[in-house]
Amino acid sequence: MTIIELKKMMMKAKKEDKTKANALMMLVDTAQKIAKEKSEEVNEKHIMEAAKKLSKMAKESIDAGMEDAKKELEVYEQFLPKMLNEEETTKIIKEIIDEIGSKNIGEIMKRLKQRGDVDMGLANKIIKSI
Repeated sequence: MTIIELKKMMMKAKKEDKTKANALMMLVDTAQKIAKEKSEEVNEKHIMEAAKKLSKMAKESIDAGMEDAKKELEVYEQFLPKMLNEEETTKIIKEIIDEIGSKNIGEIMKRLKQRGDVDMGLANKIIKSI
């Protein structure tokens, strides 16, 4: 998804759903700030990074009792990669351990983080149980 496509979605949402439009506006703004900090043109990686950051904030808002944040979270999650389940994560962790030949938590976590589709909290729990 490009920033232009994202802006088009935002404009369309303004007519239909204010909460969704505001969430998309935050996503556009955050992605642009992330790209600007890195002196790069906005690309899909920046949008994904912004969605990750904003979804974390939305989850915190939900925990604080803000109901509107649930709808925002749904919007942001559309732009995140599908996270692996526990079984898939365990399989990948075991493959990494076999590949590097040790159970160095730091090295395993570093490799998992590069993937982008692994819940790091879940991965940490699995690594400690292995």
